[in-house]
Amino acid sequence: MREALKAAGDGCRTYGIVAASSLRSRAAYTWNFTLSLFFQMLMYSADVAALLLMVRTAGAIGGWGTYDILFLSGLVLASSGVYRVFGSELHNFDKYLVHGEFDGVLIRPAHTLLTVAARSIDVEQGGAFLEGVVLMVLAWRHLAPDLGLGVVDALCAALAVACGAVIWFAVVTATAALGFWTTRIDDLQPVLLYGPETAVSYPLSIYPKAVRWIFQTILPVAFGSYVPAAAILRKGPPLSDLGWCAAVAAASFVAALGLWNLGVRRYTSTGS
Repeated sequence: MREALKAAGDGCRTYGIVAASSLRSRAAYTWNFTLSLFFQMLMYSADVAALLLMVRTAGAIGGWGTYDILFLSGLVLASSGVYRVFGSELHNFDKYLVHGEFDGVLIRPAHTLLTVAARSIDVEQGGAFLEGVVLMVLAWRHLAPDLGLGVVDALCAALAVACGAVIWFAVVTATAALGFWTTRIDDLQPVLLYGPETAVSYPLSIYPKAVRWIFQTILPVAFGSYVPAAAILRKGPPLSDLGWCAAVAAASFVAALGLWNLGVRRYTSTGS
């Protein structure tokens, strides 16, 4: 047990050193960072505007009004923004497999997942997180008086963002891990990442039963979006059920890490 804790501590320290180096390299270009952050927020604003326009045109969607959808979209944006900051390098993981760059990762003292993730801390993607928080706050101001939202609900919303971030990081980790078998992951990402991220910005109740089952089991992204949002907005389970969201987030990460470790054991270099 002591050796495992020591190994974990050493890995985290190594991750911190590599991550700090990545942050310093990005901070050296202040204007580039500022403009990238601005355009990220602008891009996500366009997506949200299109979503709200559709809601206003169609009326309530699945019993969710404009500000309900705004809160749900903000929750998805905020949680996905966190995982994109710390997991952006995993989006390009196939380059490690195609060019044999993973060989260099294997000789590092930290865990291979930490080493890969730390190589690129994409702070600009924090624009999604900031915009998500803004959307949640705007929706909160309109919904709080009628729903009686208070401090406990605000803490639950913060927990929901954290659970969503862990679940999305687990999904991107599992997607990258599949590359150990498929080599390329760019064809998997639209199905496992981008599509579900867009889908759960809408109430889960509008989808067929099979789709709802997938988002609650095989790809449990609903537990970082719809399920906690429905609880907070008094549209579904009680707030106490958010404990299940935390449990699913932890289980998702453990499963993704297990798949990653399995892939590492079968890895053979394809570089020259």
